[in-house]
Amino acid sequence: MNLAVRNSDGTAVLRGLVTICIAVLLLGAGAIYWQYTGYADLQARVQAAEKQVEEGKTIAQRLDQTQQQYQNALQKLKHLELSVSERAYIPTLLKQLESGAKSRRLTVLSVRPSNAQPQAKAQQEGDEQKKEEKKKPAEPYERQVIDVSVQGQFWDVMRFTEDLTHFPKILAVDRVQFRPRQRKEPTDPFEVEAQFTLTAFIFRSPEGGAQP
Repeated sequence: MNLAVRNSDGTAVLRGLVTICIAVLLLGAGAIYWQYTGYADLQARVQAAEKQVEEGKTIAQRLDQTQQQYQNALQKLKHLELSVSERAYIPTLLKQLESGAKSRRLTVLSVRPSNAQPQAKAQQEGDEQKKEEKKKPAEPYERQVIDVSVQGQFWDVMRFTEDLTHFPKILAVDRVQFRPRQRKEPTDPFEVEAQFTLTAFIFRSPEGGAQP
């Protein structure tokens, strides 16, 4: 009887040890899995960050290249315009204005130089300077008033107006007049006729050519 009891106690102890071992193994496996999952997530975040850094470097390089190309094109444009005579400068300017308006789907009614004096020049001539004042040096540029008349949808006209602020030659918008056009049908788009009064500044080079 005593031997049977000892065997029963030994079996219980053995089962307890086995249970403890299994529990330890499960906890260890769980810890290893959790650490592996965390490591995999951290590795994925590292790779994503590295990718963003590489993309940022690529974008920065492209930006530098684009800026350099823009500066090169600008320098080339200035170099070419130095050799353009004043007589050819105005027709080129008018053609650029016409092309810019057409690129915005506008109908060009007229683009022509005006004989009117620019506002700044008229005001300067109207105000007589005092005799005791020293004579100011002559301005290094000439002003030319240009009248532009276009027709089209309102927002296309507004986009053309915005384009004038980025025009490759120096222009000042002195006045803009809008006149709505009557619709033939209620479903027709809203169109306007716009008249621009611009002042072009033509810088003179020592060689006699015109500069923007």
